[in-house]
Amino acid sequence: MPNKIYQHDETAITWLASAGTNVLTLTSVAAGAGRQGAHDDFGTAARSKVYAWRAWVKFATTPVVGEVVYIYWKSSDGTHHDNDDGTGDIAVSAEDKLRNLKLIGRIIVDEASTTPEFVGSGEIMVPHRYGAPVFWNATADALSGTAGDHGFSLTPIPPEVQ
Repeated sequence: MPNKIYQHDETAITWLASAGTNVLTLTSVAAGAGRQGAHDDFGTAARSKVYAWRAWVKFATTPVVGEVVYIYWKSSDGTHHDNDDGTGDIAVSAEDKLRNLKLIGRIIVDEASTTPEFVGSGEIMVPHRYGAPVFWNATADALSGTAGDHGFSLTPIPPEVQ
């Protein structure tokens, strides 16, 4: 009789302006601009390959329903990076720098208000040792200037045989 395989979530890795595992400063990111988080080192030991991601933002001015913030994943082997914008918490230098990144999802504005936290989520495979989320604000509105209004998390979900 085959064994059941359960999902066993592990501790999330976070990208926040402060007090996260890694730094990602999304405060006041302008319309038509982007920002990447500092690269996380996933190490060389055995680890999950599949992760659940969750991203959240708030806006400084009222967004329009249907506008989008895109979420990308930037990976590296420690020497060769998916673009040359560096490995730290830094502004995306140009929209063209997104071309070699993996689009993992988006946050779609579903309410014309600055009050709610807009959230997107999904799953991603992370086979490389280093990586970080990259946000591109494709809306006509800047993101909130409050640091705690934004973030990104990755929760390892390795299969566990019982």
